[in-house]
Amino acid sequence: MNIVVRVIFVRILSKDYVGITGLFSNIITILSLAELGVGSAIVYGLYDPLAKNEQKKVKALMQFYQRIYIFIGCFILVAGIALIPYLSWFVQEMPEIEQLSYIYILFICNAAASYFFSYKGTLISADQKDYVLKKIRVKVLFLMYMAQIVILLTLRNYIMYLLVQVIATFAMNIGFSRAADKMYPYLREKGKAPLGEGQLQQIVKNTKALLCHKIGGVLVFSTDNLIISKFTGLGNVADYSNYVLIQETLNGVLQQLFLAMAPSVGNLVAVEKGEKSQEVFWRIMFLDFWLYGGSALCFLCLAQDFVQLFFGENYLVPTEILLVIVVNFYLSGARKSVLVFKDAYGLFFQNWYMPLLESGINLLASVWLVYKLGLLGVLLGTTISSLLVPVWSEPYVLFRYGFRQPVISYWMQYGKYIALIMVAGLAAWQACLWIPFVPVLSFVLKGACSAVLINGIFYVALRKDKNMEYCVELLRAFSKRVLGGIKNRKDHY
Repeated sequence: MNIVVRVIFVRILSKDYVGITGLFSNIITILSLAELGVGSAIVYGLYDPLAKNEQKKVKALMQFYQRIYIFIGCFILVAGIALIPYLSWFVQEMPEIEQLSYIYILFICNAAASYFFSYKGTLISADQKDYVLKKIRVKVLFLMYMAQIVILLTLRNYIMYLLVQVIATFAMNIGFSRAADKMYPYLREKGKAPLGEGQLQQIVKNTKALLCHKIGGVLVFSTDNLIISKFTGLGNVADYSNYVLIQETLNGVLQQLFLAMAPSVGNLVAVEKGEKSQEVFWRIMFLDFWLYGGSALCFLCLAQDFVQLFFGENYLVPTEILLVIVVNFYLSGARKSVLVFKDAYGLFFQNWYMPLLESGINLLASVWLVYKLGLLGVLLGTTISSLLVPVWSEPYVLFRYGFRQPVISYWMQYGKYIALIMVAGLAAWQACLWIPFVPVLSFVLKGACSAVLINGIFYVALRKDKNMEYCVELLRAFSKRVLGGIKNRKDHY
């Protein structure tokens, strides 16, 4: 539905609105640095007391979390509004959009609203009950998207479109809060629950390390639109943002799997370490490769047809830019399995300086290359910084301090997966070149061709892999359960 809304948005509003949306979103993400990584530190601190049902410790952590997040929301609101006089600094040429300041303020309000009440949703997720949040999120987002579609088609008013988004953010967070109060009634009990000295020290220690990770992540992934806007103009931001939408939609779907795994992995590591944890890691790494590798290759083969079909030919980017976007998408996605386990082990401090190094390389490379290559240079800056820092440093930290095993086994698997992706990608790309562009039909044919070739090559190459055998067995068990449930319902009727 997000894509449907975006298609209507692009068709009804001008290209400047698309560019401004991407630019303001990046500014908001930079302001989110105020979170400092304290949220991740507290989530890590929740795994152990939840596993042991230590309600006083959980309550103390949540009260501390509440105070911190209310402060952060207020800070973002004030700091964001203070930036209004300097908005023109971020754009090469300011677009002629009415009430631009009010539009920006709505972005700020939406960002600040996301911190009020949302902390209770984190507790539900950490307790391996993320399905509760998903039910609330799906209902609210469905209503929000429907309202936005109606507003775009009837009123064509961007401010009303954003106002609905702010209301939806408040409604979602209130829903999370009420669900948590119902599931954990001890949270509503009066009286303060002070943090133990050990708890506070651990949070402060992890937050110091996570601060660097937070800064690095924001500067690497949330400055591209700022650099593009400043040095090449909002038109390029609009073109790039449609590909980012595809990327974020894919990532949003795939990431749900890893978000759902994170609490379970945290519980596994808290209760049972050693060989069992590493065995589970190889399975998750296998899924990571298959899902993100297959999605990246389909993205490469189908993105141009998709953008031309839904947004228009004037939003297309050159093939070399698409290739770099896809590489960055895979490099980011292939880290998910490592990050899930790295966070579960609480390995925040061991490479605290690496994100700062990565962000420094990214900014320098992007600014230097944008003068020579334009939009392509900015994206290559992200590729270079990813290859030089996190791709090798994160697995090294996990295997040395978490599994306490040589990292060479990881690189052997990683190399095998990369080789398979390259072979499957060349085969799918060549096959799709034979299919001429015909609206809708060519997109369907290329999609079917890519999916069959990519998954077929992956399966043939890895059919005897023990992780493949495990996943196939899992799918068989799941299929039997689904089919058995359908049969039972038919017999009942």
